[in-house]
Amino acid sequence: MKREAKINERQKKILYCVVREYILTKKPISSERVLEASDVSCSSATVRNDLRKLEYLGYLHQPHTSAGRIPTDKGYRFYVDETLSLIREYAQHSASIHSKYPMTFGDMEKILTGAAIALSRITKGAVVLEKPAIDKLKILRISIAPITKTYNVVSLITELGLVKFIPFRTFYEIDYLSLENLMNELLRGYTIESVGDRKFETNIDQYLLDLSEHLVNALKEDSSSNLVKVGIDTLINAEYFNIDEIRRLSNFFSDDSLLKKVLLKLEQLPKILIGSEHGIQGLENFAIFVDGYKKEEKLMGKVMVITSKVVKYEDVSNSLRYMVSRLTEYFTVATREEGRR
Repeated sequence: MKREAKINERQKKILYCVVREYILTKKPISSERVLEASDVSCSSATVRNDLRKLEYLGYLHQPHTSAGRIPTDKGYRFYVDETLSLIREYAQHSASIHSKYPMTFGDMEKILTGAAIALSRITKGAVVLEKPAIDKLKILRISIAPITKTYNVVSLITELGLVKFIPFRTFYEIDYLSLENLMNELLRGYTIESVGDRKFETNIDQYLLDLSEHLVNALKEDSSSNLVKVGIDTLINAEYFNIDEIRRLSNFFSDDSLLKKVLLKLEQLPKILIGSEHGIQGLENFAIFVDGYKKEEKLMGKVMVITSKVVKYEDVSNSLRYMVSRLTEYFTVATREEGRR
């Protein structure tokens, strides 16, 4: 197997400078610009030779003979890896976000949607946030409210403050308090995922038992669509993309099954996929950032940010890391608060 030639420290500085300057200016970078914008101490001829080597090794591309260089996906990957290894300003950056986008305790759906909107505004990207699966959350209480004689609403409250409302009709008027007591006996302290293992000894009206099973299945189906998606307009307005790129981005963003497939295959987090690295045809000019939020040490959901690949990677990465840290803090504290009740 052929070993790739290594680049020296000067060439690393030059490459880092080219990518950084291209992200800032979106114009090909010349050797003169490298000398102006970096602390590289050598002649213009030496920089040109290094640029040619970096192009030969696949880090840079020259659009035409008289132009400067622009990064390839390999060049962006070098920049990202170098940048993230040098980040030391996380606390300062996160504090500034905290002052603009405070996160308060309350309804989980609103908190997750608010976090996604804030992250989209900060990064100028599209955000996909995976909500915790309701079937994996412990159920605290179930309430049933009658609206008419045959129309009712069941409310399910989970350990993390997630509330689900399922309306349902019956063939005739039922004893809704008996149904409420039955469902609490069936579900309280369990997850929907594990309720099938629940054993109990009670004389139960078969119709109420069948109805409760129907409502549990409705809750399971309701949890299948668990993505918060915001900011595609923000991303499209932030950069210039051709109509084919916008169409493919829109198709990708609207396809829940494809989004879940991308999220599922990313096990090691955080992860940044640049251009062709994500393997999504037609989106080679985009970058995908993914990280996950937890409840204590258990992964609860992943968050994806889609941006142009010509972006300040350190800023997007810092913003995403901050937001998932805040969500982890929220879910961990919420769980501990529930444990004290």
